[in-house]
Amino acid sequence: MTTKTSQLDMVICGSCSFFVCSCCKTKYGWEHQPWCDNPELTEPGCTDCAYYDQRRRRCKHPAKKQKRRDAG
Repeated sequence: MTTKTSQLDMVICGSCSFFVCSCCKTKYGWEHQPWCDNPELTEPGCTDCAYYDQRRRRCKHPAKKQKRRDAG
């Protein structure tokens, strides 16, 4: 049996609230799926995100894309 504290330690957090795990597609604020290959990534970087474009080196999340359009 796991304790509530240990469960909270496994929640995805970090600097970007738009983060989605590239392996299990779990969003920021939730725990990785049990079958995920990267459950230790609780404070991931942009390169671990499903929305990160490796070629262009930037986020391609729809909300961020809209912000870029509004700013320009």
